[in-house]
Amino acid sequence: MTTEFSMKIRELDIAGTNTYEIKTGKIPVIITSAHGIGQKKRSGWKFAERLTRGIAKYVARKANCYYLIKNQDTGTDPNKDNDDEFKTILLDLIEKHHIKLAIDLHGAKKDWDFDVEIGTLGGESMDQKILDKLIRSLEKNKIKKIAINDPFKGGDITKTVHEKAGINCAQLEVNQNYRSLIKTKEMKRLCRALIMFVGS
Repeated sequence: MTTEFSMKIRELDIAGTNTYEIKTGKIPVIITSAHGIGQKKRSGWKFAERLTRGIAKYVARKANCYYLIKNQDTGTDPNKDNDDEFKTILLDLIEKHHIKLAIDLHGAKKDWDFDVEIGTLGGESMDQKILDKLIRSLEKNKIKKIAINDPFKGGDITKTVHEKAGINCAQLEVNQNYRSLIKTKEMKRLCRALIMFVGS
C-alpha cells in the first residue's frame, strides 16, 4: 500500500540532471548512494539498487547530515573501480567538512537472509561502540535480522574512505523488502533507524 511517505521517497529517488548530487549539513556524517542508477558493465547491464538514492536523501535531510548521490552512469563503478571520480569527490567532502562517519548505502535482493547487512571490512573500518549504536538503532525500530560482514564486508568505497580518510565507515546492504513502495512500514522503520543513529 503506497502512502504519502513512500511517494516522498519515490520523488526523492528520481535522478537529478547533475552527474553527482551533494547536500551539506550540520552533523558531520555523510550518506552515499552510488548504485541508485543502472550502469553498463563489461558483464552486461547492472540494474539500479532501487530507492537507495531516495532513502539516502530522505535520511540526510531529516537528520541534517551530508549526502553524495550518483545520478548518471559514468562508465565506472565507485564500489569496484579504483580510479573513480565519485570517491575523489567523497574524500574531498570528508576533508573539507571534517566529516567523522560515512555510511555507504546499497540494496540487496529480497532473497538474502537478512534485513540489513553491515560491512566493516571484517571489523576494521568502524569502532565497535559505533557499530553497537547502529545495531541498537536498527533493533529499536524492529529490524532484527542484522548480518555483520557476511556476506558483504564492504566494497571499494568503504575501503578507500577507511584507508585514505581514516574515519569510521560502513557499507549498508538493505534488503529489497525494506526498499519497497508497497512495504511502507518496513521502509519507514529503516529510515527512522538511520535518522536515530545519525543523531546519536
